[in-house]
Amino acid sequence: MSFSLESIGIKAGGKYETIYTTMNKAGEVDAAPIGLKCIDDYAVLARIFEGSKTLKNIKETGIFVVNITSDPHVFARSLYGNLEEEEFVRDGDIAYLKNTDAYFIALVKSIEDKEIDKDHVNDGAKFSIINAESLKIIINKQGAKALNRGIFAFLESLVDFSRIDIIDEEKKEEYINRFKENERLIDVVAEGELKEAMKDLKEKLIEKGLDL
Repeated sequence: MSFSLESIGIKAGGKYETIYTTMNKAGEVDAAPIGLKCIDDYAVLARIFEGSKTLKNIKETGIFVVNITSDPHVFARSLYGNLEEEEFVRDGDIAYLKNTDAYFIALVKSIEDKEIDKDHVNDGAKFSIINAESLKIIINKQGAKALNRGIFAFLESLVDFSRIDIIDEEKKEEYINRFKENERLIDVVAEGELKEAMKDLKEKLIEKGLDL
């Protein structure tokens, strides 16, 4: 069945944490945790650094699968090394994760190779911008939603807010620095609704005398 990306919690302007599965022309499958930016109901964008097997496979085949899961072990193990063969399901020229909550097939529309002078990850890094279109979304688990790091940053900021009246000045400085980093993160990865909530929280903290 086909749905818009919003059916799995992916909204325009947001960035999400997902697992990409790719296959090269020799049929070798790979999984890797990679962020995804949503452009609209069907268009997505990925920035992938040079040297990754994911990028090599995408350039070779022009197609990849974005898996939606909240399993921390899958994120970790696919970062440390590849998953086991039995954890994949092969379907023609694609593969997806057997226990994924949902997945969609992404067809590459364009690839732009770039190099940046300065980046918060790696100065002078070479990377590619992948523009792709979702062809089909499969939902295996009711309520499946892609992870957005912004919501966790916001929740941590709410916890800090709940304690702001009972901590000393040194601890307040620590909270201020953490809030600023969470605010930066939310500005980068979250869509409008969460950004508005963070803005409201900032105003509440300023009312309590914090210098933000």
